Amino acid sequence: MSERTFSRRFRQQTGTTPLQWLLRARVRRAQYLLENTGHGIERIAVQAGFGSPTAFRERFKRVVGITPQAYRPSSHEGPAAT
Repeated sequence: MSERTFSRRFRQQTGTTPLQWLLRARVRRAQYLLENTGHGIERIAVQAGFGSPTAFRERFKRVVGITPQAYRPSSHEGPAAT
């Protein structure tokens, strides 16, 4: 199967390109690590499959809308006090 055919079929089945799907999968992994570990941004970038911490920060912000540093505290907030 050619790369073009694979990409077309993948998009038909998932509604996204293989590259976009992979980026979102990496971001989901990073979100999990931010929520459940105390690892630094550099380590999370590597574990989630990003080429560099800078690339990780840029792509995370593009997908999630906030930086990884801002995401981490928000993922640990408990119920609001009344």
